[in-house]
Amino acid sequence: MALQMERWAGSKLGEQAHFLMVCVDELPERTARQFVSEYNLEHVQIGYCGSQREYPTFPGQLGCGGLVIFDRDGRIAVAKTSSFNEIGVKAWFQADCTIATLCDEDDEGDDEADVALRLYRDMNSLRRDMNNGYVSALKGRDDVRADSKGKNDRVESEEKKALGSVPSVGHDLMDEEHEHCAALFQQLDKSPSVNVFEQLVKEIESHFDDEEKLLKSTGFGSGQPEGMSPLITHSQDHRRIVKAAYDMLENVRVKGDDEVIRSNTKELAELFETHATEHDSRYVEYLATF
Repeated sequence: MALQMERWAGSKLGEQAHFLMVCVDELPERTARQFVSEYNLEHVQIGYCGSQREYPTFPGQLGCGGLVIFDRDGRIAVAKTSSFNEIGVKAWFQADCTIATLCDEDDEGDDEADVALRLYRDMNSLRRDMNNGYVSALKGRDDVRADSKGKNDRVESEEKKALGSVPSVGHDLMDEEHEHCAALFQQLDKSPSVNVFEQLVKEIESHFDDEEKLLKSTGFGSGQPEGMSPLITHSQDHRRIVKAAYDMLENVRVKGDDEVIRSNTKELAELFETHATEHDSRYVEYLATF
């Protein structure tokens, strides 16, 4: 969500509207600073609520669950846009239309190049930015193209990274389950098999169940106002991925050839890796306190 907000804020829409992110998790100031550092945020405004007394009085939700859009008079125009967790980047296309309309951006004056650059078109481009450090497309880059050796090294490293592998979260069981899933991804990439794909889907589902039980047992996201709990959005993303995984499994069962299995394996790996980057990374420091 942070990267899409940065694109909006750095576009022509950012000249007519304010784009604000507010962190509300257990370590809000640290999270806010981490977002700025990790994603090289320059345009979006970012803040945090130091305590629940500072939470907004109007109903809200975490960004991946939908945005709150205000009109120029400070009134809520849209209380909740479509959820990224449910429909992916399409949610941002819908929000963009609403924001552009409120900004009186007419079709004749609309800069097609600006529209193209300010929106993520697919999960692949979003994932590249998340993993390699954001470089604004609004500065003339179509994708993440590093302008330093260090960033180029990260891009090359990402390309060579083993399929399905994700960073450690500092918890033995979670890391072990992540590694088991990664091993199945890599096995499928080398030797496609319907049975192994089914095993992978069930392993991912089981891992997600274990992860949610762990987070609930430690109180992660508890005590947050309705819609503000990171555990809820985390669980929603689990359900989205599990549904997609079973849809892929059905496709694999029907067609069953090696190319279909490999293609679905890579697609599922992208969902798995993006989830780890965007959601699992947010509980690492929290679990370290136990």
